[in-house]
Amino acid sequence: MTRGRSIYLDFGANDGSTVAAYLAAAKVDLCYAFEPNPTLAAALRLRFDGQGVEVVEKAAWDRDGTMPLYLGHSQSSTLLTGKVPLDNYPEYVITYDASVDVVTLDTAKWLRETIRPGDEVVMKMDIEGSEYVVLPKLIEGGEIDMIAELRCEFHPERFPAYQGLHGDLVKDLASRTRLVEWH
Repeated sequence: MTRGRSIYLDFGANDGSTVAAYLAAAKVDLCYAFEPNPTLAAALRLRFDGQGVEVVEKAAWDRDGTMPLYLGHSQSSTLLTGKVPLDNYPEYVITYDASVDVVTLDTAKWLRETIRPGDEVVMKMDIEGSEYVVLPKLIEGGEIDMIAELRCEFHPERFPAYQGLHGDLVKDLASRTRLVEWH
């Protein structure tokens, strides 16, 4: 039996710091950096040119399509409305005055089409509330079982509409994959 591939998926790659840190710490066969913000995606392509990182300019979501990406600070955005500002981080406020249409990715479908049995997949996810849309679908369809480790920044305090879902979601994820919560 041949060894599966080592794959790193970074959903919400932003400036690429988490991609760079992972690549410095581990050997990977494939690395995907997903970033819907066109400005950040362009910077990622420059930063990782020739380093084997495939930059995918799409937003993790539960279906393929197009949606507005609401912009705030140069490194802050979200697909969801209702993001609550935090007093200690006023620079990350989303005013919903500025947006850009971005392509969304059916994350579950992409995983089914890309990941093969035996692959060792580490997924980092920092998608500003969209984790509450994407991850339940991955659980429901079984795609979460393709992920050996999920490093996720959850945003329950920023998206009150999803606070009730948070505890059960974290419990379900932890029972199916190695879950690392980070901030």
